[in-house]
Amino acid sequence: MNIYLVIEDGEQFCIKANTMSEATCICERSYLDDREEHESPIDVDVERKYYQEQILQSCSLVGVLKN
Repeated sequence: MNIYLVIEDGEQFCIKANTMSEATCICERSYLDDREEHESPIDVDVERKYYQEQILQSCSLVGVLKN
């Protein structure tokens, strides 16, 4: 298990995941869930593209989780 530093729209936080792809998928799903709560129905493809192009700024490996 690894820890990844994610930067979204200027905010930084850490995600625990096996791979970087999994970490970004977790963040993307959280964004989509939030959008669905505030606006339903949503166009998932449009929202996913917007997230990837405008919201997600970076995802980088911090290190291996030892415990």
